[in-house]
Amino acid sequence: MLTIEVKYRPVSWLPFSGKAESKVPQNWGDVSQKQLIAIACLYKSAISDIDFLKSMSGLKKNILNKLSDFELYKLMEIFEFVADQKPYHEFIIQKLSVSRYPVLYAPSPKLKGVTFGQFIFADTYFANYQQSNYEDDLNKFIASLYLGKNEKFEERLIQERFLCIGKLDMNIRQAIVMNYQLIHEWLALAYPLIFQKREEMSNDDGTDRKRPVSDQSPWIKVFQNFVGDDILHDEAWAAKPVNTIFAYMTRKYKENARKH
Repeated sequence: MLTIEVKYRPVSWLPFSGKAESKVPQNWGDVSQKQLIAIACLYKSAISDIDFLKSMSGLKKNILNKLSDFELYKLMEIFEFVADQKPYHEFIIQKLSVSRYPVLYAPSPKLKGVTFGQFIFADTYFANYQQSNYEDDLNKFIASLYLGKNEKFEERLIQERFLCIGKLDMNIRQAIVMNYQLIHEWLALAYPLIFQKREEMSNDDGTDRKRPVSDQSPWIKVFQNFVGDDILHDEAWAAKPVNTIFAYMTRKYKENARKH
């Protein structure tokens, strides 16, 4: 966090100045849930600069309105990091309150506790939403990730909950999408061989089409060489931690590379 001090004139025509201090985020690790939502709104041009700066800086709106355009510009410069989707391994919105259900919780940092099956569903719905912009895909993506306390992932939970997820504020849901993009960047950094291969498999026909979960997801194509048929419904593989699977796949790729 960075501590800033802002000087302003409470009354423009009087030669007296006031000052306000605040702590502001310098990177994604400093960002709060409220600030993440403001960033997501900024990406969609759904928030004014003043409201964005209010959320990010904690400064009161009446103080921000007294600053010059140059001062506002310099303040906005502090938050340049939001333009770079750099790798980040944690969900900032850690829990959701959804009607008819207890509190739903995001996966732990670095996707600890996420099974390979859960990841396949979440990542496929995420990819679908990026391509289709269908709200059902968005809601099913979130329903794939957020679970009750100590609840194990099951495919049926997606169908049971996605309509209720759809009642959440759209800005919250868009913030989760943006957060997952940061996690994707972290995954690509942590497992470069796998995510490079996944990209090749998803574009091997030269198209960029929507891939529903019922279809072959790129992850299934990538993994089939190792375990055979329909791993999505193979309980033994689907129940393994996703990081264990990725570590295994990385090792296999390296072994194959040495053979050739």
